[in-house]
Amino acid sequence: MGTLSYPLAAAALAAAALAAVPRAAHAGLPPCASLPNPVYLQIGDTQQPLIKELGRALRDNPPNPLTLVYVTSGSCTNIAAIYNDTPITTNLLYVPSTVEDPRWTTASAARSCTPPPNGIVPDIANSNVFISACDTNPVPANLGVYTGPIQAYVLAVPEASTETAITAEEAYFAFGFGRAGGIAPWDDETQMQIRTATKSTLLSWAFNIAVPVPKWKGIRNDSSTMVVNGLRNSTAPAKAIGILGAEVYDQFRNDLDVLAFRGFKQYAAYYPDSDATSFDKKNVRDGHYTVWSPTVYLTKVTGGVPNSARARYLLDMITNHAVTPVPNFNPTLPVIHNGLVPDCAMGVKRAAEGGELSLYAPAESCVCYYEDQVGTSTCRTCLATPECTATGGGVCRSGFCEVQ
Repeated sequence: MGTLSYPLAAAALAAAALAAVPRAAHAGLPPCASLPNPVYLQIGDTQQPLIKELGRALRDNPPNPLTLVYVTSGSCTNIAAIYNDTPITTNLLYVPSTVEDPRWTTASAARSCTPPPNGIVPDIANSNVFISACDTNPVPANLGVYTGPIQAYVLAVPEASTETAITAEEAYFAFGFGRAGGIAPWDDETQMQIRTATKSTLLSWAFNIAVPVPKWKGIRNDSSTMVVNGLRNSTAPAKAIGILGAEVYDQFRNDLDVLAFRGFKQYAAYYPDSDATSFDKKNVRDGHYTVWSPTVYLTKVTGGVPNSARARYLLDMITNHAVTPVPNFNPTLPVIHNGLVPDCAMGVKRAAEGGELSLYAPAESCVCYYEDQVGTSTCRTCLATPECTATGGGVCRSGFCEVQ
């Protein structure tokens, strides 16, 4: 496909705009720096559900209580911000502890706080596509790259639509040419809900259907919520279609339907899950559903070690590594709860955005545990590894006989 260098310029402009907008003066908002052990993040909006759930758990984590303080922006903007030490000068968001607000849930709005007078450079920046999708230059030596769980992307339609599937070729002509593409019913550009240039959802789909970012037809929305509302409130639901992160779509299944997708070189169309009603991301995990990207986190390092111990603690949780001190909750559960797939549950991998898939076996599998959380696991349960080795092999992990 054509060059995707356009997001780089857009990201630089967006990062500058984010830094330049003065924060609103809201009496009564706490200074972010006054919150307990703040960790500052600049994340994609698709990751907000995960950060809210982790944020609540970490505020209530006696071994190492942290406050996740964040803003949302596009993946390319986030990368540019940490590359260039661009400070956040707008009000940020954070999650209250149970003591502060016992009635708060992850469905509630996050609270606001004010940044320091000169702003704050994020401790962690998040991209939900490969970094090379935004910037093909080498990552600066003072930044560490942490690969997190897998994020799938979907094409969604209003529930009133009768469409059930789409091919990569149809998506190419619909989103690349709009009305001129002649792909009915998706031939009305005012009913096509897409994202802006720096957003991971648009970037991932751009690589997967070979339509360069600047060429996309449709209404460009700054947030996933705007896409959802555009689809839900469509005056022509038979023609409406939009792009979303799968975990965003999962929250609105009562209003929206997902389209099965047949990629280039495929012979059939697949849902991200084993069927339209499941939440198991089976077809993402085994390679049948091809539109997905890793979540990526960047932080400043010295000698390969994060400069911020707080940032390291959070990154180890998100990337499914051992965490010290051990928290009072299972860090993998918020990842699974929010529609993401931990690396340990994947059976395929890729090296670049939209690239070819190859078989993958994680060093420590969690497939059985993952499937138990999203549906029903058929794996043997266990209390210790000898129970597994006596019945065909495997390692007892999290109560299940995992293959390795």
